[in-house]
Amino acid sequence: MNPFKNRKEPEETMAEMASYEEQYLKPIEIDRRQCVYISKRNHEVLTSLIRSLSQKGLTVGGYIDNVITEHLEKHKAEINHIYRRERNDLI
Repeated sequence: MNPFKNRKEPEETMAEMASYEEQYLKPIEIDRRQCVYISKRNHEVLTSLIRSLSQKGLTVGGYIDNVITEHLEKHKAEINHIYRRERNDLI
């Protein structure tokens, strides 16, 4: 089953598409890598996306790091609230 097959194409403006590319499809240098597991399907999708771009230095790991960085910043308050139930702020 393909979880991405039945999704509708987003109706984005060119500015929104450019913003996405600027936010997530930028190469980054990861100096100390850590192993994290994702599903084979997600890895295949991301690998296909990264290979289709001519962005030098962009990797699956870099893309995932960009997405997670933005997610943590966007949901910082919620994450800290959950973490703080018994501890101090995490982020």
